[in-house]
Amino acid sequence: MPEGISQRPADQVQGKAPRRKILLVDGDSHDLQLYASVLREQGHVVDSCATFAEGAERLECAWYDLIILNQEGGTFQGQPLLERAVELNRYRPVLVLARCVDMRSYIDAMYLGALDYMEKPLAACEIVRTVSNCLSHVVVLPKAPMEVALPS
Repeated sequence: MPEGISQRPADQVQGKAPRRKILLVDGDSHDLQLYASVLREQGHVVDSCATFAEGAERLECAWYDLIILNQEGGTFQGQPLLERAVELNRYRPVLVLARCVDMRSYIDAMYLGALDYMEKPLAACEIVRTVSNCLSHVVVLPKAPMEVALPS
């Protein structure tokens, strides 16, 4: 199995879309609450964090299907978290949100492995559509066949 990929059980319930686990990091408390609420209404499990340090802690302790992080200001302050997320699993989608789009930050985010970079604020329908698109890129590896040692 490629480095940085771990297997996890499928969360599928008969006939329903899988529940996805999302890490949402945003210093704007209004946006954090709004986006978390919208995503939970869609059936996702959302861990919301107000700081990059808290997001980094959670990233080390849990599996996430998608990471959404805010750019925070004119410079891309979430860059270390994006780098670590990609280092842990380069196949996991990361969505970067920015209140003010900065071309340098956009290029950096995309170069480092972000799947998308969008300008805030996002309407509820936009966040649902964008997250759905990002989650369509999630790579779920099948369980490896169990090796059985036969007596010789």
